[in-house]
Formats: sequence, C-alpha cells, structure tokens
Amino acid sequence: MRFRLVGFYVVALWSALSSWLADAQQPIRLGMSAPFSGPAAQLGLQFRDGANLVFNRLNAQGGINGAPIQLITADDGYEPLRTVENTRKFLLEQKVFALFGYIGTPTSSAILPLLRKHQRPYLAAFTGADILRQPDDTFIFNFRASYREEAAAQARYLVDQRQFRRVALLIQADEFGASVERWYLAELARRQLQPVAIVRFQRNTNDMHNAVSQLKAATPDVVLTVGTYQPLVKAIQLGQQNQFNPVFSVVSFTGIQQLQQQLKQPYQVFASMVVPDPQDATSEFVRAYRHAAKAENMQASDVGLEGFAAASILVSAFKSCSGNLTQTCLMQQLPQQRLYDFSLRYQPESHQASQQVFLYQLTPLKLLKI
Repeated sequence: MRFRLVGFYVVALWSALSSWLADAQQPIRLGMSAPFSGPAAQLGLQFRDGANLVFNRLNAQGGINGAPIQLITADDGYEPLRTVENTRKFLLEQKVFALFGYIGTPTSSAILPLLRKHQRPYLAAFTGADILRQPDDTFIFNFRASYREEAAAQARYLVDQRQFRRVALLIQADEFGASVERWYLAELARRQLQPVAIVRFQRNTNDMHNAVSQLKAATPDVVLTVGTYQPLVKAIQLGQQNQFNPVFSVVSFTGIQQLQQQLKQPYQVFASMVVPDPQDATSEFVRAYRHAAKAENMQASDVGLEGFAAASILVSAFKSCSGNLTQTCLMQQLPQQRLYDFSLRYQPESHQASQQVFLYQLTPLKLLKI
C-alpha cells in the first residue's frame, strides 16, 4: 500500500512538473502575412528569411526563458483580401502574440480596422506609408524611414543636384502608389515643378506596354517610379527596346536586388533604400547580417537585411521583457532598443525608429551624397 501511495505521488508530481514545463515553453507566436508567391514573392521570402536568421539563433540558445519564437507565415500574394483572411486567422484562431513583417501598403491598409479593434502589436511592416504613422495607433511600431523621407532624398539628388526638370511619374494604382505619389508631387511643387506625365499601372501586372508608350510620348528626363521589381523591370526593358532610355528611380519597397539582377545594361537607375548596401563591409550591422546569412548559405539582399534588422530589434525588446513578457511591456521597450552601429532615433508621433535613407546609383553600385 505504501509503495502504491509513493508511486501515486511520484506520478502526480511528474505530471504537474511536465505540465509546468510545457506551459513555460509555449512558443511566442508571431503572424506574418506576405507574398510568398506571385510577382512580389521575393519580398516576402527574403524578409522572412532575414528575420529567421535572428529567431533561429535565439531559439538555438534557449529562446526567451525557454520559450522559442515561432514565426507563422501565410501567403497573401500581395492581395489585400487574402491579407484580411490571413490576419483574421492569426488573431482569432492562432492567437498570435503579435503581427510582424507584413509586406505592403495596400495589404496593411486593408487590415487597419482589424488592427484597431484588436490592438494587437503590428511590428516592422515593410512599408513607409503614412497610414501606419498616425499618432493614435500606439499598437504600431515602424522600423524603417517613411516614403516621405525617401521622396525628399530622391528630389534633393535628381532635381537639385542633377537638375532634371522634365519629371514623369510611373505609379502603381493603389494605396502604395498614392502614398508615395503624394510626396513626389509635394517635393516637385516645392521646386515650382509639375510632372510632364503621371502614368499608372495595376498591381501584380507585368503588362507595361501602354504605360511605356505614354511615358515615351511625354519625353521625360527622369521617371520616378512606385512599384515592385517585376513590372518595373518590364517597363525599363520595354523602354530599351523602343529607344526610350530616361533615368529611372525606385523606392526601397521595389526590391533592389531583384531589380538589379533582372536588368540588362545599359540602364540608369537610382534607388532610395532604408538600410545600407548589404555588401557594405564597413558597417557592423551589415557584417553581422552577412555572417549570419553566410552560415545558412543564404544570399545577402536589401530586403533580407531589413528583415534581419526588424527581428534583431524585436528580440532585443523581448529580452528586456523576459521577466514580464506582455504586449504592453513589448511596446514600451521597442523604442529603447539599439541596432549595432545603425543609428536609431525613435519618433513617438509616427512610431518610427529610423529616419535613415541611402541613395544608390545601381550601375555601378555607388552610394551618393544627398
């Protein structure tokens, strides 16, 4: 009888201990809706892979007090309705701790009502749009500089320094296009300029024939663009085939590496970026990323570097809250974090950590002073 009682207590104690260990090791779930297929797929894939370099290393070291970070991904193809469906599942079924690394302005815009209702942390979206920089939306944390800052950097170089005056706009016809177009027009107006043409194209299309014909007819010196890499590659290639070779500029969302890999010289393209060149060996931040990417046999890219940056800041904030990991603590700690030698200066009104913009000439790759 005594042995049975001892056995009973041992089993009960082990059961309680196992239950406690299981609870202590519940993963910290993050939901990421992004394009993992379709014309913008590389944006989602590379941001995810850059972030996972950080999360996987942390998990191998024991996570946050034994709790691993689990990045749950869902493909939205860069289509807002699919983003809404994915986000509902994250919030209502999978009960994620936070939403992380969403890709795009139209997708973010579509889920804003859900975000405002549930107040779940929305972290490091891959967009510089104003809709995520409203003072009252305190559940949002932005890592990157805004499209306003990118447009200003491009105007300072292309209009002020290079003295281009015949400026055309090639704009994706959605919230992304509108969010950048607004600041392009504002920068031109400050210089008493108006675009010689504003040409629009549909999201996720590669049919750029009509757009290029309209641009060519306007004879611009420079075309400021808003779009992802595939349609812009197509537009530049069609221009080359039709002896239309103006200067083009692109913003950070485009996917600079993919654009550069698919274009054939000669071309003149300038790119504003919110992280340094991922080949820049002078940057401690870039060196850390490249070391981690090399260990996983992963090619370095600007989008991957941004994912690495966002995840690094998030993990640092998790560690600061490790004794009391709540969403409230996380949102309080995120603005306090550092990122290697990359300068951060948090702006509470826009919930934005970095204001840095780098302007590059793509052939050859060269950092420009702006």
